[in-house]
Amino acid sequence: MPRQLVRRFRIPFACAAGVLAALLCPALPAQSAAEEGATGLSVRSAAYSADANTVVVELANDTQRPLTAYGLDITVTAGGKTIAHTGYGADLLNLILNARSKKGAADSWEGAIRPGDAHTDTIPANVPPDTEASGPVEVHVEVVAALWSDGTVEGTNQFMIRQMQDGRAATLRAEEKVLDLLDTHGAEQEMQSRIGGVLNDLALLAKASAPGADIPASEMLNSAVLSEAAANLTKIRSSEKAAAQLQAYAVEFAAQHQRRVALLQSMGQV
Repeated sequence: MPRQLVRRFRIPFACAAGVLAALLCPALPAQSAAEEGATGLSVRSAAYSADANTVVVELANDTQRPLTAYGLDITVTAGGKTIAHTGYGADLLNLILNARSKKGAADSWEGAIRPGDAHTDTIPANVPPDTEASGPVEVHVEVVAALWSDGTVEGTNQFMIRQMQDGRAATLRAEEKVLDLLDTHGAEQEMQSRIGGVLNDLALLAKASAPGADIPASEMLNSAVLSEAAANLTKIRSSEKAAAQLQAYAVEFAAQHQRRVALLQSMGQV
């Protein structure tokens, strides 16, 4: 069952205007230092690529615990002037679940940033295309959020931490809704009607959970889960073996959901 393996999100901040000349920005090293709220996840290096308008960050886990999600505050400066400022987060939970599913190892932390491991991420820098660099370009990266395998949450950006936690809860709720719909329409004998009923209900849920929907965070559903389920069911409906494929899909979907629940329970997040 395909699933977006790394859940990424970005929090844009005010950016200075002005064209960043590529000749000023071959991959330049970042400046980073331990600051208040240090999380045990350190920034080894960071470099800006003008051609791709990205920042490549190498992180290192300096603790004895696997890391399951992280958030960064990224500032790109030119001649001491801020030209881009972005908040960025990545949740590795799906990578962990994918590895556990493939290997049948319920205690594996493959996919997380394990103790002593380095991890490289390429992140949009969001430097405006009309930015003019008036001096040396530098990248400043601070780790502002970290969610650990033992349930510990660290960091100075409480909004980003809450966003990660809410996102995990929204994924659980969305998976539960999909399972409920598969069960609700399971009694319908005609396969096209059964799958069509699930698809119709999924469309209604997706509309109600669209970005900007006026519902509390405690009721939000992960729209990506709903969209992926709809895409898979649409494909199954067109198959000559729809009944067998639907059964297999429902079984695997339920198993993946249970793995997610068990993992989050082990971290004290359910």
